[in-house]
Amino acid sequence: MIKRLIINADDFGFSRSVTDGILHAHQSGILTSATLMATMPDCDRAMDLAQSNPNLGVGIHLCLTQGTPRSGILHSITNVNNEFPPKVPQLLQRISFSRKALGEARTEWAAQIEYVLNRGMRPTHLDSHKHIHHWPPLAHIAADLAKEYRIASIRCADEITIRSALKLSAGYRALRYLARKLKTRCAPLRSTDWFFGLAATGKFSPDVWLRLLEQLPDGTGEVMVHPGYADDLSLGSTRLTAQRRMELDGLCDSKVITAIQTMAADNKVKRIHFGQL
Repeated sequence: MIKRLIINADDFGFSRSVTDGILHAHQSGILTSATLMATMPDCDRAMDLAQSNPNLGVGIHLCLTQGTPRSGILHSITNVNNEFPPKVPQLLQRISFSRKALGEARTEWAAQIEYVLNRGMRPTHLDSHKHIHHWPPLAHIAADLAKEYRIASIRCADEITIRSALKLSAGYRALRYLARKLKTRCAPLRSTDWFFGLAATGKFSPDVWLRLLEQLPDGTGEVMVHPGYADDLSLGSTRLTAQRRMELDGLCDSKVITAIQTMAADNKVKRIHFGQL
């Protein structure tokens, strides 16, 4: 049976340079999918560019830890400047001990989805910045909103391992456990059979790609990447700066492209996006 492969870039709309890198990875490389950050400065331009690239599947990268809210002034999950907290533990502490904060999270995620829908886009799936939709209280909200807005698919970051030097951190092992619980609870929403990209974040070189392609599991999988240029990025805004260009180069590497094309010609793999699940 032919294996199906979704190659998704997170952070579409994060900044002009990240958006441009993602589009280049789609047009000149192997990228099939991206998830849009409705809270970030280049969101509107990214949506315009997506309309001009209909073969790129675009989902929503739900966010509560970067940028400014789409729902207006919040009080429980933002700072005094109405900006989201940059650290996940800060956010989780707030929503874990405040019903009001959890309500604001739902209101904000609904506003992000509606912002995209009102621009005439149909999201292919939901995932989240820093994977926060796997946290149980937020997982229920993400699944409910996907059903409410008829978004058929959701990411479950149930990371596979490959034979390489890449290792999962303790935090990512905990995330994998939460992803498995999310997958069992979110029916009838669709998700992939497997996922890869946590251990490779910021390290997704051509060599990692070739190792992964040699070991692709059966079924349908998502590979998460973070390509981009770094011209307008600062260390304060993201931990991934120069690493984005390295990931971009991996997606456009001639050996990687040839390997994918050869596998496709042999009916071993087909690249798709979430809208084609």
